[in-house]
Amino acid sequence: MKIPRCLLTIPLFMMVFFLACQQVQKPELKGEGPLAVTVARGTAPPEYHAPAETWRVSHGQALNRGDFTQRECVLCHNPETGCNQCHQYVGTPRISVPEASLYWVDLKNK
Repeated sequence: MKIPRCLLTIPLFMMVFFLACQQVQKPELKGEGPLAVTVARGTAPPEYHAPAETWRVSHGQALNRGDFTQRECVLCHNPETGCNQCHQYVGTPRISVPEASLYWVDLKNK
């Protein structure tokens, strides 16, 4: 009995597809791994960051409205260990503020 070639290639294709897809851990505050989002110790979140989930989703709109600037953000947030971890994950532009290296020591070495 002859088996059609397409019946042999479909399982192979499915196996490659499922093995190639990997779950990428999403960035988490105080998480672990390369996408962990860290906040400097002793930094108290301001009132307008509450609830955190709403703020996480809507902070881009607040920037676009001009409520604050990226320069103001880097006073409390290290773009490399905070902002850009999430931005890279969701595909939004990286935060690049030259003055950030004045506030965050690890940016001076990059």
